[in-house]
Amino acid sequence: MTDWNLRESLQEWSHNLTVRYTAFIVATAAVVATLTALLNPAVQTENIRALLTTLATAEASVLAIVFSVTVVALQLVVTRYSARLTSLFIKEPLFRTTFALFVGAIAFNLLVVYLLPIQNSRLLNAAVGIAFALAAVSTFALYQFIQLMIQRSSPDDLISVLVERELAPDEYLPATATEFTEIEVHPIRPLYRTIARAIELGEYQTAEQGIDGLRTVLTRTFAYLESEYSEEDAAQYASAVSTEVLTEYVPSILEQAYTHEQYDLVSEAVDDVEAVALDGLDRGFTDVAEDAAEGLGDAFDAAPLTWEGNRLRSPVKESLVELTKATASDAEYTTFMSVSHHLDHQMAVLLRRRPDANVTDRLVGDYYSREVGEIFEVLVDRYGDDVQDQDINWISPTDGRKWTLPDEAEPLRHVWREYVSFTQTVLRYRVSEEEYPFVEGSIDDGWKRITESAADAGIDGLATLCCSTTIQLAYRVDQLEDGRLGMWTNNLGLLRRDYDPTIVDRAFALLKAGEQPEGRNISVRTFDPTSDDTDEGFIERVFGTEEEDTPFEEWLVEFEEDVHERTEYLRERE
Repeated sequence: MTDWNLRESLQEWSHNLTVRYTAFIVATAAVVATLTALLNPAVQTENIRALLTTLATAEASVLAIVFSVTVVALQLVVTRYSARLTSLFIKEPLFRTTFALFVGAIAFNLLVVYLLPIQNSRLLNAAVGIAFALAAVSTFALYQFIQLMIQRSSPDDLISVLVERELAPDEYLPATATEFTEIEVHPIRPLYRTIARAIELGEYQTAEQGIDGLRTVLTRTFAYLESEYSEEDAAQYASAVSTEVLTEYVPSILEQAYTHEQYDLVSEAVDDVEAVALDGLDRGFTDVAEDAAEGLGDAFDAAPLTWEGNRLRSPVKESLVELTKATASDAEYTTFMSVSHHLDHQMAVLLRRRPDANVTDRLVGDYYSREVGEIFEVLVDRYGDDVQDQDINWISPTDGRKWTLPDEAEPLRHVWREYVSFTQTVLRYRVSEEEYPFVEGSIDDGWKRITESAADAGIDGLATLCCSTTIQLAYRVDQLEDGRLGMWTNNLGLLRRDYDPTIVDRAFALLKAGEQPEGRNISVRTFDPTSDDTDEGFIERVFGTEEEDTPFEEWLVEFEEDVHERTEYLRERE
């Protein structure tokens, strides 16, 4: 093992630029000095003095001209992208090495001139040979430096160096997260400014490379922190590094790319953010996923209320759905709740802003009918076995002021509660715009899916909870549509036929007894416009402006009879 480490050290040492040029100088000086000493030409001291003086002057002139031109080129690049990219040139190893070679060559020439006359002719010729060797090596290094500067003028190469060298974790990270937070300017900000400037200049390939570099920097940093720090310190440090990037830089980049109609760049950037969030989540850095969800939510909110705005909203929504599923599958409830909040909130806010149905049709329709159900199924797969055999009161999970739900049940009921809230938002949209925000007739699809998912998992109490809301929703839809209950009776009839019928029957019994689920409900009460009751919710005020054709209590009895009849019909056809 020691021999292997020694070989690695020697290999690393051999690739060091300073070491290579030092070896090159020594070898070249030895060869040239030996040749001039052996030849030992008879040259007058004054001629040697003039030669070395001219050589030193020429080297100084070349040094001044080349580095002056380099400064101008540097200024152009810095002006074009970000002033903080200056460090890339200043810290460039070849820059330092070339400068040191020229200074060393000039100093050697002047030293030899100062020491003249030297009585030993061979020593004098050897010194002249060394001077020529230094000049030759310096010229070669200068040629390499000029080539490098030409490459550095390319934005792609600039980003590559910034990502691979300046933003390497062991290069830009201080010892602790506390020290990192004390840095005035975030070390990743130059990369962000370069991306933003590239988009502004229409250099979209450069912007794409910069966004990929942003993902590389963060994921590489997470891996480094995980290997070098304790679990708690690594999570804290990862959050300190990524928060500003994900919550401030990401929304700005997405909005800017959308403004320039670079929709492919928007999608790729969203995918990279999702990859960063999932990588952080896999390592236990839950704050990273929460920050990513926040940044994506802000970008969603910034999209205009037009169909074209969906070019930004759609990829963002898809990534938020995937992040929500990931936290539902393998994260604490608080993390899941934080990530899912941004998805639920932005979708609800979109409907409250009343965009045209062509904006919401597929975007909201897929979320309402399919994606919420997929998230719910992930939670059922994770917690179903834990809550299946427990005696849980899903309808009224409080005893006095005390919450009685076990920890495993809270995420499941959280999805139910948020879904009820979003359903209310959908109904408000229907009342306001006189049409649904998605395909008419599909409002039952999502509730059917999550109810059957709970029943499939054997969580009958949760299925009953979903049934109660389904019945309330059927009543409201019936009032709005003036009687279109065929699909509702069929869905509940299938549920009674294929699963334990008490799931549906208990929901009807609770509602007929006046017991509604705690926390969220789709209101079934008539609003009294003369009432001064300040506890009346918005949904009651909205729907109460229309006269009910049939009171809920009467409607409920008739609807239950229809469901039972439909069940028998389905059983006969089975």
